[in-house]
Formats: sequence, C-alpha cells, structure tokens
Amino acid sequence: MHGGSGREQLIDNSIILRKIERIDTYLKQLGQKRDPGVKAFSKDTDIQSIVLFNLIQAIQASIDIGAHIISDSEWGVPGSQADIFEILAEHKIIPKQLSKLMINMVGFRNRIVHEYEEIDLRIVYDVWRKNSKDIEKFCKSVVTKYKL
Repeated sequence: MHGGSGREQLIDNSIILRKIERIDTYLKQLGQKRDPGVKAFSKDTDIQSIVLFNLIQAIQASIDIGAHIISDSEWGVPGSQADIFEILAEHKIIPKQLSKLMINMVGFRNRIVHEYEEIDLRIVYDVWRKNSKDIEKFCKSVVTKYKL
C-alpha cells in the first residue's frame, strides 16, 4: 500500500550523507580551534568569525537534513525551521530531548543571521564549547535511524 503512513520511506541517502560530511567538516574546524577562554574569545574577532561561520553552517545543514527527510517522507510542510525538529521527534527520527536542543540551535542561528539582537559573545562561546555536540548527536541519530 502506498501513501499515508503505510508509505515506504524513500529517503535520498546521498543527499543526507553529503550534508553530514559537511557538518563533520564544520565541527572538525571548530574542534581544531584552541579554546582561548571566554575573555580572550570576546576580544578576538578572527576566532569569533571562524566559530560563528562554522556553527551557522553546521546548524543550517542540520536544518536541511531534517527538511529533506520530512519532504521525502511526505510528513507535511513544517511551519518553521524549529518545527522540523519537532516533526522528526514525532516520527522518532531523533529523541524528543534532542529535538528541544536543536530547536535552541535554530533560535541561536536565527539571532545571529537575522541580527535580532546584539550578539552576546558569551553565548556564542558556550554554544561552541558545549552545545556543538548536539549537532553531532543529531547526525548520529539520523545515521542510526537510516542505517547510513
């Protein structure tokens, strides 16, 4: 039977794998940067730029992966980028707790990209040093679920 929830999921693994490889590159670049401490980070515009670029790219690639899975699975059209991760959790692609963490990442990305407010460099530093692992967990969940 085809259509609805009985439809066999046909996900284009090559697209997901390419995005995951990019994310891996971004996260490796972040990991190669020596931690200067928050005070030095807040004064070093070069490292700020490198960290922000790689974080934003990794988050965007995660959003793209989620949107691709939802589209190929015909689970509807998310109302927002944050909704992507809620839908993935509803369909048990990622755990609910990870969905909440990724929604926070989307909010972080939006604040930076759309300049909703002045950038708080302590938050950028914390996301780099602590929360970038959430993106890694997202990728591992997708790889596990789709046996990539």
